[in-house]
Amino acid sequence: MELRVRTARGLEVKIRNFEVADIRKVMEIEVGSSLDGDAGLYLELRDEWPAGFLVAEREGRVVGYIVVILTPEGEGRVFSLAVDSRFRGWGIGRMLLKAAFGVLRKRKIGYVELEVRVSNSIAMGLYNRMGFMEVGFFPYYYKDGEGAILMKKVL
Repeated sequence: MELRVRTARGLEVKIRNFEVADIRKVMEIEVGSSLDGDAGLYLELRDEWPAGFLVAEREGRVVGYIVVILTPEGEGRVFSLAVDSRFRGWGIGRMLLKAAFGVLRKRKIGYVELEVRVSNSIAMGLYNRMGFMEVGFFPYYYKDGEGAILMKKVL
């Protein structure tokens, strides 16, 4: 998959499938976003379903990524979404979500869910604008003890 898109704020990016060579930059973005993933896990997820791992590229450089997986219940799950701090607020996260929704729809998936840190009001705002609804709460979800809000969207 490869899409060239322009965000609402006019930034041109390419959305494409993750390649193994991208892992270093993905992990830099991951650490800069205070997420809990690790390279081995991401490579396993890519091996299980390559279509579910997308990156956003700007001028040859990975500036964001999204990993969606399929649940045993037949739903989609946003496992991870992050954008390089220098490119946040430009609509890249929104474009990655839209692209992932397209991948899930091709598989005839009806719902997508995700967890978001209670303190991450910016991400919650994005997810609300994209049609997600709060449906649950997990206390002490993250390694640092912070809780997570479960959100779900009908595709």
